Amino acid sequence: MSKKLVLSIAVAALAAGLLTAQSPGDGPRLKGKGKMPPSGMLPGPGGILEGPNAEQRLTRVLGLNAEQQNKVHTALEERKVLTQGQAGKMDDLRTQLSAAVKAGEDSKIDQITQDMARLQQQQTAIQAKTMSKVYGALNVDQRARLDASLDRQLGVRPRRSPAVTPAPGAVQ
Repeated sequence: MSKKLVLSIAVAALAAGLLTAQSPGDGPRLKGKGKMPPSGMLPGPGGILEGPNAEQRLTRVLGLNAEQQNKVHTALEERKVLTQGQAGKMDDLRTQLSAAVKAGEDSKIDQITQDMARLQQQQTAIQAKTMSKVYGALNVDQRARLDASLDRQLGVRPRRSPAVTPAPGAVQ
């Protein structure tokens, strides 16, 4: 390899490292607060309402009163009942899909993937309705503190404002 190529690769790797590096304070923040949200408020694989301590975490972080705690508890328990057995169904569908792929059964692949999509749609709707019930139980300040985590959980990306370019000949 020529020295120019090696140097170019090294410079590109360094630039990439600098562009992706973040300081500990560069992560997501809750609206209206200057601090990082507690790690429990950041959506992980299951989201902000998941995990064995979701109710306690929301109570602690948002300062829920007794009435709000009851509403959150009810919403999470309803979701638990509605989603019971869905993970097993999805596992069964994946196993069936694997068998259909190996057997080369195109029509069966279509049917199984449609069944998987319906199940995923049901799971998404149940999760969103649960979030809606929890969000509805909160006051304005609590909602503002939860907004960023909720948006991330729902896949909402913040919109960037268009870059303002000065008019030709404008003084800067």
